[in-house]
Amino acid sequence: MIRPVSLCSLLLLACGGGQATPDAMVDARLEGFDKPDLVCPGGPSCANAGDGVLKVGAAKRTFTPQDFETYTDENMDRKWQTTEPYTDKNGNGKFDGVWLFGGERAAEGVKTDVEARAIAFVQGDTTVVIVYNDCIGLLAGDMEIIRNDPRLASLGIDHVMIGSTHAHDAPDTVGLWGPQVAVTGRQPFVVKALYEADVAAITEAVQNAQPAQLVIASTPLINDPATRTSKTDDWAQDIRDPVIFDPTLTIARFVKVSDPTTTIGTIVNWADHPEVAHFDDTVPAMITAHYPHWLRDHVENGVLTTASKYALQNLAGLGGVTVFVQGALGGQIGSIRGTHPPGPNGTPITMESSAMDQAIGTNAAARALTALRDSGESTSVLPLSVKTAKFWAKIENTYFHVAFLVNLLGPHELAGYNKDQSIDETNEPWISLRSTYIQIGPLGIVSAPGELHPELWVGGYDGSWSWGWPLLMHAGKCADTHNDCSGPVDCNAGIACTPSPNQPNFMEAPQPPYMRDLVLAHPGVRYPVLAGLAEDYVGYIVPAYNYALDPNNPYITEAQGDHYEEVYSLGPLVEQHAVHPILQLLQYRAP
Repeated sequence: MIRPVSLCSLLLLACGGGQATPDAMVDARLEGFDKPDLVCPGGPSCANAGDGVLKVGAAKRTFTPQDFETYTDENMDRKWQTTEPYTDKNGNGKFDGVWLFGGERAAEGVKTDVEARAIAFVQGDTTVVIVYNDCIGLLAGDMEIIRNDPRLASLGIDHVMIGSTHAHDAPDTVGLWGPQVAVTGRQPFVVKALYEADVAAITEAVQNAQPAQLVIASTPLINDPATRTSKTDDWAQDIRDPVIFDPTLTIARFVKVSDPTTTIGTIVNWADHPEVAHFDDTVPAMITAHYPHWLRDHVENGVLTTASKYALQNLAGLGGVTVFVQGALGGQIGSIRGTHPPGPNGTPITMESSAMDQAIGTNAAARALTALRDSGESTSVLPLSVKTAKFWAKIENTYFHVAFLVNLLGPHELAGYNKDQSIDETNEPWISLRSTYIQIGPLGIVSAPGELHPELWVGGYDGSWSWGWPLLMHAGKCADTHNDCSGPVDCNAGIACTPSPNQPNFMEAPQPPYMRDLVLAHPGVRYPVLAGLAEDYVGYIVPAYNYALDPNNPYITEAQGDHYEEVYSLGPLVEQHAVHPILQLLQYRAP
């Protein structure tokens, strides 16, 4: 979820003569791509698979800010006002707080560490790394700085896929949520610490790679895994119509060939917004990684029966390093607004709080460990391949234009417009994006550069991915209570369910194959994974068939109905420009 600062205020500042200039224009093909930038094995730097032995290494580093400046929240509104006292530890006469999602929110302490976690795969001439950071998002310019760090140059890495867990109360690395309008929330000491953590974790993971084999399983995080229509209110919900999402949790454990009881590293993939504690107004704002912290911790260290109702017996931890890969969470796939994750004693937790974050992560770990124990598939046949491509997407969102102009955001390459002329509908910048597909034996992973709406991943327009929820859960409002309804049966007797405007037009929905289908079309893949918020972060990736903007104030006012996400997306062409090239990449086969 994104709630940026006031666009109207930013527009006034930008029109008043903002001096910031986007990156210089470059010559670019502005739709799709001709061929991938890298295909391994087979590329110049990765000619062959050698002896076919897969080596895996993993590492983690914290980048939690240390001894940072805090303030006294005198009016208890969880926002810093310039009149409120603060600790000026560096003596520069201004408050250098650690800014969190939401704007004007400075951290008053630390609930959990925030971390960079990396897993490296080496086979023959090919070396590829996946690293995920506890942050709300990271822009491509930051990723390039990490990849091009000279300390990595000697490691022979072909590509590093960098992603974000989307933790809302991690330090602001995007820049949208600073102390006031038009002031970035990116603190140099935070960004530098993240860079250092990534480089160190990548280095250790590659240097320590050793022969590995895989144990892999998946399970749907629904109320009853044996009943597809049992709903998901113990876990997460989709709060935007249509109700389509993928609750699959995939766990891939890489163990030493020399000692299969010893874990090197584990990948866990699931789609859910890490945001719950952000909405607890009863406690000070705290730095936290939200549920991914607890999920990783319990996968590594185990889950006792006293910690989760899903641990029917004490579950041993796997050890090693667990890397959490976020999934297709666009359209507000999350644990707020109606879920009730069971706490340690099985009692539902209904208050949005750190306790709910902990329950979500602990329960997910219990289900992951159980699935791996009961249905884990073991294999040592693990061919490694990677293909990655750069492409471009048009920025039509006025808010994003202004955010670049006033230097709110991190570094990013722009092209396709005249930077010496005003930005308008005839002169709009294009932003460079990237997607990467990595296959490790039966595991196929493809990245999306933002919060992908799940129907672009799975399809599901027939209700097959709705898990017992109505496909159109919020199709109307009851005339008396104004509660959501999908038909008259949801309202009191005799009360009408008034249809909501701008409902999805399924006649215009994209046809198969979908991204998940194309991942499964790669020979040997049985476990498809969407790596969300990876290789870039450009907000919501909303499908065109269900894209609506307010006709009078687009990107400022939400269109009527369920259309919050459009305000914080690149524009109506985002599916065409961001998703179609991913489909192209997935269909590419080396000649």
